[in-house]
Amino acid sequence: MKYILALLLALACAAPAAAQDRPLAIGTLPQGSLGFAIAAGVAQVASANSDLTLRAVGQGGSSVFIPALNRGDIDFATSNAFEAVFATQGSGNFDGQPNPNLRVAALLQPFEVGIMVAADSDIRSLEDLKGRPFPVGYARQRLVGVMQQAVFDAAGIDVEELDGVPVPNFVEGAKLLAQGSVAGVMLAPGSGVVRQTNAQRPVRFISVISGEAAAARVAAALPGSYVGRVEPVERLPEIAEAVDLIGYQYALLTHADADPDTVYAVVKALAANKPALIESHGSFRRFDPAKMAVQVEGSTFHPGAIRFYREAGLWPE
Repeated sequence: MKYILALLLALACAAPAAAQDRPLAIGTLPQGSLGFAIAAGVAQVASANSDLTLRAVGQGGSSVFIPALNRGDIDFATSNAFEAVFATQGSGNFDGQPNPNLRVAALLQPFEVGIMVAADSDIRSLEDLKGRPFPVGYARQRLVGVMQQAVFDAAGIDVEELDGVPVPNFVEGAKLLAQGSVAGVMLAPGSGVVRQTNAQRPVRFISVISGEAAAARVAAALPGSYVGRVEPVERLPEIAEAVDLIGYQYALLTHADADPDTVYAVVKALAANKPALIESHGSFRRFDPAKMAVQVEGSTFHPGAIRFYREAGLWPE
């Protein structure tokens, strides 16, 4: 995938930002992740309903594609709303590394992340993970480590109480879970990685937020997040019972110098084509065009997106 990104960047440098004769890159998480599936759906639908051509480009983590977006080396990226705040301000997983050129194009859908364990495990809560081998580090996906830290801190658990196993990203953590080398891993229900792991070794999710006090602590650590309750449904065999996970909005980001007409065209195409988005990936059933412009404190929308939202009556004046 790094070669695809290099090609897209080369094409980008060879043409003005407003040109329509080159593919526009959407930086995102690796193939198999729900983030990649969302970016691929955005690319497919925006390309089919505008004069633009977009491509999802999976990378090892946001530490790669967010700085590239901030520099204008790529055109868009998908990430969650609180990471957009972290990256813009230089906090959280971007501590000391601000990316002030980031702009929000659209909020795409609610998203949940939690901890997955083996279905036959005796682990029922975060407390049960004490002393167990568990993924830590996340050198290529620091945000996963930040989220993991937030839920353990909120539960009053020191991560030093875990038997830490360094991993570069959640994909490697899932592989270790399938092998029985770790007790769990932080992932998103419904993602390709979860389905793949479940096929190798049946899995289930446990609640990671318990009580109002813990919820408040998580929300303080992850701006704009909330308790996302996930109920058992047939399409999510990994959800054996109702669980409370980290909930947040997944967002389409761009950069300050992105062509306003391009950003306008993309968000307009998405707002008008929910059925096509659902066809691209079932998670878009939760996409609500009326909520594309919901404000998250600490983030800034792109002027091209604001123009569309004003025309559509979605922008809060």
